[in-house]
Amino acid sequence: MNADNIRPLRHAIVAIINDSEETLLIERGRNDTYPGYWSSVTGSLDGDESQQAAIIREAHEEVGLNVRPMRKLWESVTRGAHFVLHWWLCELADSCRNCTPQPEEVEDTKWVKYADLETVTPMFSDTRHFFRDIYPEAIKNKVKS
Repeated sequence: MNADNIRPLRHAIVAIINDSEETLLIERGRNDTYPGYWSSVTGSLDGDESQQAAIIREAHEEVGLNVRPMRKLWESVTRGAHFVLHWWLCELADSCRNCTPQPEEVEDTKWVKYADLETVTPMFSDTRHFFRDIYPEAIKNKVKS
């Protein structure tokens, strides 16, 4: 492959929004890539936007929530190498957890207890891996902090 044909990977955020014992999941909208899949709030970085700014913007745009990025937990590359995903633990910036889904991107939302995440389907394999293997350690570390 010619080096001129190689494009840099795009960067996107994954906002793991927690409130108490629950994590917010969104069902991807009918017009979005992979409609019907459950995931966290996600989105591409705009221009030279920071990951934290993208998280705040995407959470507000997709579900109408004000969030505070706490710390980066993980980084992965999507299958097909389209995106580098930056996974961030987030909390609500205020006491409002009522979501207002943006219909073009989000079909539905739900707050799920960690023990019940395994029952949510369909879910991307990378998301499932994150919640099985990465997230438990992150939560354990958050409690220690």
